[in-house]
Amino acid sequence: MSADYKRLIRNYFHVFEAEYPSFRKAAKFGTGFIILGVFLLYMQYIQVFKNIQILSVVLILVGVFSFWKWMRPYFFLKRIFYTRPADGDMDVWFHNDVHEVIKPRAFELLRINPSSLKDENVIIVPYPVFWDVPGMAKIEKTRRQGEDGKYIYTVWAVQILIVTDYFLSYYSCHYDWLGDKMFNERTNEYFFDDIVSVSNDEEPLDYTLLLKDAKKAGQSKIFKLRNMSGDELKIITDVPSLEAPSAYVNSLDRLVQALRILLRHRRKGVEIEVNKPKPDEQAHVEEPTVNTAPVQEDDTVMFHRELRQLYEEYSKEMDELRKEKNKAYRGV
Repeated sequence: MSADYKRLIRNYFHVFEAEYPSFRKAAKFGTGFIILGVFLLYMQYIQVFKNIQILSVVLILVGVFSFWKWMRPYFFLKRIFYTRPADGDMDVWFHNDVHEVIKPRAFELLRINPSSLKDENVIIVPYPVFWDVPGMAKIEKTRRQGEDGKYIYTVWAVQILIVTDYFLSYYSCHYDWLGDKMFNERTNEYFFDDIVSVSNDEEPLDYTLLLKDAKKAGQSKIFKLRNMSGDELKIITDVPSLEAPSAYVNSLDRLVQALRILLRHRRKGVEIEVNKPKPDEQAHVEEPTVNTAPVQEDDTVMFHRELRQLYEEYSKEMDELRKEKNKAYRGV
C-alpha cells in the first residue's frame, strides 16, 4: 500500500466536517489592528495626524494576516473533508487489501499453490474487531459511520477457507488496516473424510466493546465444523451489534449445504441426483435432492459448482452494494 493510499484511508477515519472557528484571540486582535489602521488613516485624512499612512497600512495588513491565520485551519479541513474517500471506495480498497496482502500470506503459511485453485475455492470471511486484543494494545481501533448508517473499522479479523478436493485449509489473523500488518496468525487443516458435522449457529461473544457504555459484543453468527477427534473450527461470519456493512458479511449458508451433501455421499453412501432439463427447455439445474438412486453427477463436481455459485452470488451482491453507496454519497 502506497503512502498516499494509506493517507486517504486514514483521512476517512479521522477527518470530519470542519466547524466554523470561534472568535478567538487571533480574530479579535485582527479586528483591533484593522480598526486602528482605518482610524489612523481617517485621522490623517482630517489632518489630525500627518505621515502615518505607512503605519496605518502595516496595522491593516497585520489585521488581515491575523484573520487569515484564524480562518486557514477551517478552509484546510473543509478541503480535506470533501476530498476524503467515499464509503464505496473504502469497501473496494478493503477487499483489495485482503486479496493482495492477506490471501497470499495464507497460501504461504498453508503451503498451497494458488495457481492450482479457482476463485471460488477461496472463501474469505472478515468481521470487525472493536475490543482489546492480545498483542495489539497499541494498535488504533476506531470506526467511522458511513452514509448508510453502518460502520467501517480499522481492525478486522480475517478468516480464509481454502477448499480442495480432499481437505479444507483454514487461516486467520487480526489485520491492522491502517498499519497494513497482520497479528495472531493461525492455521489448520481438515480432511473431508474426518469431518463429522458442519452447521451455522449463533453464540454470544464475551468481548467488551470499546464504547463509553462498555457493553458486550452480544450474539454472533458462527460457522462450525467438527472432526472425529473432537477438534472444532468456529468461524464468526457476522457480529450484528457492530453493524458492519453488508458488503463485508459473507454468509456461509451455501457452503454448509454443499459440505453436507458432499459428506453424506462420502460417509453415508447417500447419492446425489440432479434433475436434468428437458431438451425444449432452457438449461437450468435445480437444487440437488437427497436420493438413493444411482449417481447422476460426481459429488466433487457438484461441490465445486455450489462453491462457484456461492462465489458469484457474493461477488455480485458486493458490487451492487458498492455502486449504490457511491451513488448515494455523490448524489447521483
